[in-house]
Amino acid sequence: MKKTWMLILFFAVFGFAALTAGGQKEPASQGKPEAARTSIATDSSGIRYNGRNKLSMFAPLTGDNRQYGIKIRDGAELALNQFNAEHGTQFTIEFHDDKGDSNEAINLASKIVSDSTVFAALAGYGSSCAMATAPVFDENGMILMGVAASHADLPRMGEYVFPIPMSARLESVNFAQAIKEYFGVGKIAILYQNTDHGVQQSGLIKKEWEGFGGETVVYESFVPGETKDFSAVLSKIKSKTPDILFVSAAYNDAAQIFLQANQLDLDVQYVGPGMCLNEEFTRLVGTDIDGAYILSSTPSFLPSVLESGNIDEITKDFISAYKEAYGETPDGFSAQGYDTVNIVLNSALAAGTTDTDAVARQIKAIRSYPGLSGFNMGYNDQKEMNKGIYVFEIQNGTFVRVN
Repeated sequence: MKKTWMLILFFAVFGFAALTAGGQKEPASQGKPEAARTSIATDSSGIRYNGRNKLSMFAPLTGDNRQYGIKIRDGAELALNQFNAEHGTQFTIEFHDDKGDSNEAINLASKIVSDSTVFAALAGYGSSCAMATAPVFDENGMILMGVAASHADLPRMGEYVFPIPMSARLESVNFAQAIKEYFGVGKIAILYQNTDHGVQQSGLIKKEWEGFGGETVVYESFVPGETKDFSAVLSKIKSKTPDILFVSAAYNDAAQIFLQANQLDLDVQYVGPGMCLNEEFTRLVGTDIDGAYILSSTPSFLPSVLESGNIDEITKDFISAYKEAYGETPDGFSAQGYDTVNIVLNSALAAGTTDTDAVARQIKAIRSYPGLSGFNMGYNDQKEMNKGIYVFEIQNGTFVRVN
């Protein structure tokens, strides 16, 4: 309830300005035959549906990434059910299994745009499926929300394409700023996985760091999942005496790097990305790297973080409702699904219609949103999502939020 009323206040204040901005064109016709639409026209909320009251999500509900897709699905479903209960609205949502495959996602996109009752699509997990389908939705004038798609190019792939995670570009810049804030400007060594994400993240951090006047003493890549012995590059790093070691890698590789660095007695501050923010990482490292920092643009609902007490009432209410509905604790993906649906539905409520142009204008105008999948959330003029950075320290082998 508290969350809903905060969202109502947000859109009541900012929504009117977006709708009455000068030079806005009239909502475009969707070009769908009335006979193909449902009979819903409006309800007590005052929203004009014109037969379009459905959200359609595609996500990996089977396969290797199903755990992410299921969490996203459940968060989205919870948000829609709560919204309808609070406002008396008649929104519905359907879920499709894209199996984490871009070709399957494209086939589903073609199916979704042919359904005249759908007014927005949600790409559930990863940038690849969102980017593969963006042209389909753009050509058909349908909103596409990238629930867990952070690729920097996604916002430019269509007028109606909006990511929910912080863009990889902005996240990297903000990581560099957080490192500067906590540890000052000095010498940094960067090890990164040789993937698109690793190259982009590390390169942007390096550029930003050197812009601060800092020095990058080592900047080297490794093959994720294959490189097991990091002693050579860590010895090189030790000889350069950096102040900070930043590792852009998944939790398993990052754990091995930090543990092997310990064995070589590196006297540096360890810093890792949000990919390390899981219980398996702390199981691998134990208390051996206490004092290491992990930076993330999404929150953690791990027990150690919740027990630290640094959780607001809105988040507590979400966790409680999610546990009641699904019997387990939500995670950052659940929160992203939840935020995505709330952003779309509150935008429709503020616009008073599910018309594409009107809803998209509301979304694009968001500059400060009270979300659960991040704080200080808002879009910039390029439709990139920006957020604050969560900072965690490993203390006694557990994550503790320190900001």
